[in-house]
Amino acid sequence: MRLLLLCTAAAIILAYACTIAIYRLFFHPLAKYPGPKLAAITNWYPSFYAYRGDYHLKNRAWHDQYGDIVRAGPNTLWFNNRDALNDIYGIRANVRKVDAWAAYSASRRSPNVLSVIDKNVHSFKRRTLAAVFSQRGLKEIEGRILEHVEKFTDLLGTKDDSPSFLDASGWKSPKLMTQVCDWLSFDIIGDITYGKSFDMLRSPDLRWVPSVYSKMSHRGMACLAQPKVWQYKVDRIFLAPMYKDIVSAGTWVYERAKARVGMGDDVETNDAFSIMMSAKDEKRGLEYSLKDLWTESMLLLAAGMKNLSLPETNFETDSDMFLGTDTTSATMSALFFYLVHDRNALQRLAAEVRAAFSSEDEIRPGPELNSCTFLQACINETMRLIPAVPNGSPRCVLPGGLKVGDEVIPEGTTVATSLYVLMRRSDYFHNPDEFRPSRFIVDPAAGVDEESVQAAQQAFVPFGIGPRSCVGWKLGWTELNLALARTLFLYDMRLAPGARCCATNTSAKNCEYHFKGWSIAYPVQGASVQFKKRQ
Repeated sequence: MRLLLLCTAAAIILAYACTIAIYRLFFHPLAKYPGPKLAAITNWYPSFYAYRGDYHLKNRAWHDQYGDIVRAGPNTLWFNNRDALNDIYGIRANVRKVDAWAAYSASRRSPNVLSVIDKNVHSFKRRTLAAVFSQRGLKEIEGRILEHVEKFTDLLGTKDDSPSFLDASGWKSPKLMTQVCDWLSFDIIGDITYGKSFDMLRSPDLRWVPSVYSKMSHRGMACLAQPKVWQYKVDRIFLAPMYKDIVSAGTWVYERAKARVGMGDDVETNDAFSIMMSAKDEKRGLEYSLKDLWTESMLLLAAGMKNLSLPETNFETDSDMFLGTDTTSATMSALFFYLVHDRNALQRLAAEVRAAFSSEDEIRPGPELNSCTFLQACINETMRLIPAVPNGSPRCVLPGGLKVGDEVIPEGTTVATSLYVLMRRSDYFHNPDEFRPSRFIVDPAAGVDEESVQAAQQAFVPFGIGPRSCVGWKLGWTELNLALARTLFLYDMRLAPGARCCATNTSAKNCEYHFKGWSIAYPVQGASVQFKKRQ
């Protein structure tokens, strides 16, 4: 009897699954759109690639095979053209964030500025943080940023304690740039958030923090691709080791937040907490609780590596991305990687910086630094190749539907655009997989005319568009320009002999910067770089 019941139950479940599969494949409102059949049946299929960190690569392969519109889930469409980007993320788009964004807050009941869905609460939180990362706010902390950059450049020019490394020609010990860039970014964002640096550039005590934030990025992407991971707390089971470390980090940040709140205004320097604790919206009765301060500071640390610049485009400027650490450091690490693999670009950039300044102290935010056009072209090209958020930001279509190009998308559909895929389209960028900073500079002698530069800029949207832009992008842009310019002013640099990336490269092409495309780009193998005081 028991066997009969089990067989009956199994038959019912199988019949139900087959019915769902047939409906989604042939009768679902999105059945007319092309895409992988398994993705049309279940979200677990794309979530597999999201968990592995190569969803951006799979997405690109799908678009190459199926075209500009791909059905990447039972109820999900991915678009790949610059016009669709504005239709989905523009200010007037009839969409909202999908519920799974709640997984990006340390508390389900206290959303941060990234995970919040309510537009009024988001506006309050955004206005508050905008004061921290405004031009005026950054000017007030410019000296503190320069101090951290100076520690960074000092570290690059030191030898390690190992006597095994000896180089009479003056080259210092190889530095793994993925690590060093992490330390710089966390030191800066820690200073801005808590008024006190983590001092990772000088002390190893807290260097475990970046690895935990990579696990948060890993978990977050899995939840976004398959909401059931978050809804039913599946991550606590299947991602148990990862989840345990995330909880420990959350507790650590909570204790820091609690201690900072206890200090009130009794601090030597202003920080993000000072502004958040005093922020109020009397009309809507909004203010920051201790839990809000905790979830917001978790986000600030998680994102402090991403804030970069937005070029001039034909789109409305704004996008839904993180605030700033993992992302800025990933871009900085990739920037060093591409430069040491491109001797011509490195020499041109070093010459530009050294011609523009006569001393290290002159290199600070301002028109002189902004005049270094090739420096900014190198940063832009790195962001194009390695967008901080490679997989885009899913949106849910609201009642009334959404028109994307000529397509009318029904209510409840999830829509998105992968920035990695968009910015590697060959009809927008010639030789899209190559590092070519010159594509952003008009130079008829090099075959780059104004029309091609404008075409590239229109599709260059490393932070997307929409009413939820990265509020701290100016900090990341400042950090990148200062760190790279001062490094090249002080040092010559080269790829360390025997670097792993080249040793394992059996193709005739240049080495590629490999990264995991989780919530943010996470380096797998950066460059090992040596520095030598310039003559």
